[in-house]
Amino acid sequence: MTYLAAERGVRQFLDIGTGLPTADNTHEIAQRIAPDARIVYVDNDPIVLAHARTLLTGTRDGATDYIDADVHDPDAILRRAANTLDLDRPVAVMMLGILNFVLDTAEARDIVRRVMAAVPSGSFLVLTHPTFDPEVGGELQVPAMEFWNKNATPPITARSGTEIAAFFEGLELVEPGLVSCSRWRAASDSAVVVPQYGAVGVKP
Repeated sequence: MTYLAAERGVRQFLDIGTGLPTADNTHEIAQRIAPDARIVYVDNDPIVLAHARTLLTGTRDGATDYIDADVHDPDAILRRAANTLDLDRPVAVMMLGILNFVLDTAEARDIVRRVMAAVPSGSFLVLTHPTFDPEVGGELQVPAMEFWNKNATPPITARSGTEIAAFFEGLELVEPGLVSCSRWRAASDSAVVVPQYGAVGVKP
């Protein structure tokens, strides 16, 4: 987030799959750097939306909006996001831990393709996704994910690094590319590896 706002000058953010508000939410980081930044949060959990409307308050110069929509309906997301964001100007599309709830890989790729097709050159895709790849310790989370899918909803899936990299088709990966989230521009190579890939891609 700091990289996009401070180093790449991004002023618009579409955060799909917001989750419960925490410290340093998307709008807080972006508007700390650029008070005129505009942020749209998207989620379909009523608890998340209730907390969001209470806690996610932006600056006077910028804008912060919340959309009750499902990641499976990207057209509705884009249509409603256009009320706050100028989709003719670069947008950072944030998909952090959301595509693992789209079980069909072809559908997940189509969602990304449709969203990125609607934003202009210079836009970014920021994506994180759990994996089973042993290179990043993914086998260790197999029992936890199996337990979740037996006892909770909605079900989730992990994907290989190759499958996750395919979400960035047509985009240019920002260095260091697709890596364990904890290693993306980490200050030290000693950062603990987590079984979740992360990457940032820019639309040429």
